[in-house]
Order: sequence, then C-alpha cells, then structure tokens
Amino acid sequence: MARLALLLPLALLAAGLALARGESRYEKFLRQHVDPSDPSPADPRRYCNDLMRRRDMATDRSCKHLNTFIHSSAEQIATVCGAGGEPAGGDLRLSEDAFPLTLCRLQGGAEPPNCDYGGSDSTQRIIIACVDGEPVHFETQV
Repeated sequence: MARLALLLPLALLAAGLALARGESRYEKFLRQHVDPSDPSPADPRRYCNDLMRRRDMATDRSCKHLNTFIHSSAEQIATVCGAGGEPAGGDLRLSEDAFPLTLCRLQGGAEPPNCDYGGSDSTQRIIIACVDGEPVHFETQV
C-alpha cells in the first residue's frame, strides 16, 4: 500500500505532463516504449542514446533514468490487453508471449544535457497496464 501511495503522485504527474504535450496516455506509451525496428540493435548504447533523445526522454533539462523499448508493432503489444495477456493485478496484464526488448539505463554521473545511456537486449514477457483495451504504462519485464 505504501508503494501505491508513492506511485500515485508520480502517475498523476506523468498523466498531467502527457496532457500538456497534447498526447493521450496511449500515445505517450507508444512514444516511450514501442519501436518495431530491429529487435537486436548492433550497438545498444548508441541505439539508446539516439532514441532517448529522439523520443524526448533525454533533453537539455532532464534524463529519464530507465526506459524499455519493445521491438514489436503497436498491434502485437495491444494483444496483451486482451487474449494475449493474463490479469496481473489491477489494470496490469502479463503477456503470454515474450517480446524482444532493449533496456536503456542512464549511466552513473550522466546529467542533463549530457545524458549517456547503456543498453542491453533481451527477450522476455512484459507486464503493462491497460485502459479501455489499450496499453498505457510499461510496468516491467519478467
């Protein structure tokens, strides 16, 4: 319950920022987590540095500490919200299938505007939050 109390203000802040950008929660999910390109980038570090900047998660003012990109189409990921997933508590769904992923992690000492990321690839099942049949939040990989 304490974890939920800490996460609620962050979720509300994220939702507010998404609305300020003029994007829905689903559109924000797509921007931050979906990249149907090559599931194994040749250079995960370069991939993370480039994509985190292009997707506005590494800016002159802030560096997102951790982000996961799912290398599948939005349609394939959305199946987790239905028959391709199982309930995992609340609005969370656990995928039946594994997805190719790239995890981007901010390197120690990196600060805006010099956000520097390391990257690692894996194939794992994912847990996402769904609202009205659409993915709106990436929780974790398992």
